[in-house]
Formats: sequence, C-alpha cells, structure tokens
Amino acid sequence: MRRDGRQCNPTFVHRIAIPKEEAMRGLRLPRRSVCSEWARLRSIVAPTRHLKRFLSDGANLGEKQTLRRHTKNSRRLLPETACRTRFAPSPTGYLHLGSLRTALFNFLLAKATGGQFILRIEDTDQTRIVQDAEKRLYEDLHWAGLSWDEGPDVSGPYGPYRQSERLRLYDEHAEHLIHSGKAYRCFCSPEDVEAHKRRAHETGGSTHYPGTCRNISPEESDERAHRGEKFAVRFKSNSDRENTATIQDIVYGRYRKAEIEEDFIIRKRDGFPTYHFANIVDDRFMKITHVIRGAEWLISTPKHVELYNAFGWEPPQFAHVGLLVDNKRQKLSKRHQGTDMTWYRNRQVLPDALLNFAVLLGWNRTNSKEDVMSLQEMIDSFSLKFSKGDIIVSFDKLPYLQSKHLQRLINTDPPAQNLFSRYLTPIENIINRVEHVRLGNNITSQGTISPDSISKPVVPTTPGVSGSQLQGHILDVLRINKVPETQIIATPSRKDVLEGFVTQNKYLFWGIPEHVFEERFKDLDINTEKISLADRIEHVTPTEVVHFFLDTLEEVPDNLWTTEHLRGLAENAASNFITYADGNETRNKSAGYKFLRWALMGGDHGPALAAVMKLLGREETMFRLESAARSLEASKDRR
Repeated sequence: MRRDGRQCNPTFVHRIAIPKEEAMRGLRLPRRSVCSEWARLRSIVAPTRHLKRFLSDGANLGEKQTLRRHTKNSRRLLPETACRTRFAPSPTGYLHLGSLRTALFNFLLAKATGGQFILRIEDTDQTRIVQDAEKRLYEDLHWAGLSWDEGPDVSGPYGPYRQSERLRLYDEHAEHLIHSGKAYRCFCSPEDVEAHKRRAHETGGSTHYPGTCRNISPEESDERAHRGEKFAVRFKSNSDRENTATIQDIVYGRYRKAEIEEDFIIRKRDGFPTYHFANIVDDRFMKITHVIRGAEWLISTPKHVELYNAFGWEPPQFAHVGLLVDNKRQKLSKRHQGTDMTWYRNRQVLPDALLNFAVLLGWNRTNSKEDVMSLQEMIDSFSLKFSKGDIIVSFDKLPYLQSKHLQRLINTDPPAQNLFSRYLTPIENIINRVEHVRLGNNITSQGTISPDSISKPVVPTTPGVSGSQLQGHILDVLRINKVPETQIIATPSRKDVLEGFVTQNKYLFWGIPEHVFEERFKDLDINTEKISLADRIEHVTPTEVVHFFLDTLEEVPDNLWTTEHLRGLAENAASNFITYADGNETRNKSAGYKFLRWALMGGDHGPALAAVMKLLGREETMFRLESAARSLEASKDRR
C-alpha cells in the first residue's frame, strides 16, 4: 500500500542474480536457490541432448521407457512426482465459472501426475456463510464430473476438511508464533483501527496498522489475555524493504511486492483464523504440493511465504492463472450472465462441454490443435503452461463445444447412462403423448404435431412393451441428425427444444399421409412440367420419376441395404435428373435429391437421404415411394 492508502502495482522481477561464488559451485549449488525457469530448462534440454547416446549405450528397456516418459513430461512442464492439489472454496456463495476453472486445473494436475485432489471448505468467515452453499457445491462439482480423493464428505488421512473443525490447530500455531516472537496479540478494537485509518487519510499518512501493540511486553500481553480482554493476533511482517518475501510463480516468474506488508491479522477477535493463516497451515498439514488459483491472489502470496518462512516450512509451488473478465475487462461477477452453475444446468449444457470451455480459459493443449476434449483427454494432455494476463471470456465457443460433445455422447456405444435421462426417455414420452392424441385418447396437451399430419408410427410405441425398440430408434434418429442442441443455451426451456426436435423429425417417427405428399409437392421449387431422365429421350412425368427411384431401389439386395451403398445409389439416381430452363437442359442433381427427399420425407429438409433409407428400412422406404406415386396420380386425376 502507498502512504495515501492506494494499492500499488505488483513488481515483477524476471532476472535472478546468483552470486559468483555460488555459481562456481556448479552441481553443488543448492536446488532451492536455482531459478525454476532454469531448472525447467535444464530438465527439458538435458534428457533430449543425452537421449540418443543413452539409448545407444545398451540401457535396458525399463530405463529407456522411464527416460522417454521423463522427456515427455518435461516437455509438458509437469512435475515428475505425484502432486497433491486442493480446491478450497468458501461457502459464502455458489460455484461459478471462475471457481469451477480453478477446481478443474487443480484436479487435472493431480490426476495427470498420479496424485490426489483434495476438497477443503474454508468456512472461517462465519458471518457471510450461505446456508445451502456447501450442499450446492457438492452437487455442482459432481454434476460437472469432478470428484475428490479427500474432503468433508469422503474423509481422508489429513482431516477434518472443514476449517471450522480445525480451530485448535490454528490456535496452537498462532501461539507458537507469539512465543517465538514472530507474532503478537493486538488489543486494539476495530473502532481504534478505523479511527487511525481515517486520520491517515486526512493527513496523507500510511493507513497501515501503526504497531500500537507491537512492543507490548510478553508479560503484559499474557496478563491482559488472561483477564479476558479481547484480542486479535498479528504477524510481525518484515519491515526491511530489501528483504521482503519473494516468490517464484510458475506462470509469472519471480514476483516481489514493491511495498512492505503491514502487520496483518492471522487470528481474529472471534477466535477464527484469517484466510491467509488457515490457508498456509492447512496446505502444510494436508501436504499440498501445488496451488493453482486466480491471479488476484498473487499480491497476497508474499504474506503466505512470510508465514511459511516464519515456521521454517517449504512453501508449495504456486501458479496464478489469469483473471476472467468480460469484453470491457471488468472482472466477471454474479451479475454477469453465465457465471453461476445454475445458468448452465438450467440450459442443459453438457458437463463435458462446460469443462472443455472452462479449461480453454487460459490454457491450451501443447500437443494438439484440437480444442474438443473429454475430461480424460484433458488429463492426458495437461501441462502447467498457462496464459499470462486477464482472460476475456466470450461464450461464442460454447455452442460449438456443446454440439461436438453431444455428438460424442450420442455416438457412444453402448449409450451413456445420461443419454437416457437427457434425451431418450424425454423424447419417448413426447412421442407416446402424441400417439395418445393420434389414437383419440384424452390428454391435456398435444404439442405442436397435428394428428391428421401423421399416420401410424414407424416403430411400435406401446409403453412398457416396445420401449427399448423405440428408444433404439430415437437414438438412431439422433445419430443421423444435426440436433438443435445449441438452442438450449439460448433458452432455459428444454421441453420446447425436444418437442421441436420431434416435430422437425416427425416423419422419422410416424408415417406420411398421402394428402401430405400432395400438399408438400406444391412447395417444391422444381419446374416439373419439363423434366426427364438421362436414359430417356422424351419428357417424363413426376410419377415416372418416382417409379424410376422405385425400380432403382428394388434391385438392391438385402445385404447391400447399407448407408454406404445407398449413398452411392442415391447420388447416381439424382444425377439422372434433368431439368429445362430457357430452352437449355441441365443435369440437376440438386433437384433430383430434392425430389427424392420429398418422396421419402414429405419435404425438402432433413438428414442425409442414405441415412434416412437405412433408418427406415427397405419396407418403409418402398412403401413411402409407392405412397408418393399414388398421391401424384390422385392429384392428376383431380385436375
């Protein structure tokens, strides 16, 4: 802090001065004193430089595999040993995009190195706790697909994992610092401290705590505490500007604050520890090796390092990742759309898609340009190579990731369990409801499908009898379709999206009445007065075109009724379609496809024709072509 109370910008130091006499010691140089960038560079270069020679020197297979893994991991900037990481949220609010990203990065590092991921609840600020926040936290993390090896609900060897249950540990360590002269009791009331800050603002002085209680004798301090006088515990910060704590951050390199720390509070007057104190005690006793968190915590890290030094403990490795901001470079907050997990869950965003979106906010794969990743693929390619600086969050990529992960989900064989709950069962219920209406049963809502626009179902829909057959058919329809899943991100009404999907594909679920063929034929943008086929000299009628398609498909043996074979057949048949315009004849494959699609789907939109014919099967495909031909004849008779 400046004397006027304003926050100072952090000072970044990108060079390390190693004394000459230390540098001359070569390999005897203590590892801790070597810059981490140099250590990483050495771990990358040395194995690569010696790999060829090592492998040619007759090393055994196990040694060769170990070295190859070491070289690979070094390039990925991953530690060689198993990492213990943690996600330590405070139950003062609900999980949001930024905290999910923090949890994900820590989870990935633990799993990528064969370590453990710990969930710890930091509930020391009792006045701000939201009653259901912890319960919602578990639900949201599980929904997202993240699990933890140790935590309040699963126990572990270093519990308890809720800070409010660890107060004795914090008290013991605060007392240790007091007795070692590295902390002191502060009997100043909050009103006294605030009054000092007001005076400092008025006079332009420092708003730091003035050290009123710093020099109280241990005897007086003990006596006042024994009398029951309320106190906080303050840490004696280093007052020497030249010796302020320096940290080596994995992302930002060497970092040191330009201003000295004030004597900050480590234990509050209510007996609870502050975040800074409980954080370092817990990380030490839970054996945390790496801490990945938002860059907003970088400025506080020197405090943590001072505390580690006071206890004589080795700090964990820190990696501070870029702050998530909007396009105006304002920090994302609860007022921003798309930060709370409820927003994503209500819009049925796939958990894999959301994790994929979150992991790309400040991190990219180093071994692939492919952005679409499952959680396991993230683990396999994870590294500690994060972006520096703020991360502007744009949600434009989320629909793309949603559609890609949906296709993965749909094409999983056997189908994933959540595919049933998300798609197959709800769509089956919609189809059954429409079928009840078609059969004349009383039902309160019939949706958007008119009963007279459909005929009998393509597959039986009797609930409980042929449900698995119907669900299998629904899955096939999903697989050949471009599912309008991105609409879900725009509206919380999932029911509307799924009903819209059934409506758009109704003729893959029900048959087509002949009157629909006739009505939709009028909408085809084809001049059917002058059409012919490539092997005919004279013009042909639309009915003859349908019979040409029928004859073509009739010759296909059952064992060749496959998507691949039908694709070539449909392309060849459509290529024979000839139209006339301005006296010129043109082989019009597009018009041929449009005509065939009308005969199969009752319109000019839908999935690929070969996939439709394979899905419908020979019998239904031929029946539809015959129905289309009959509708054309009936229409001609009425003219």
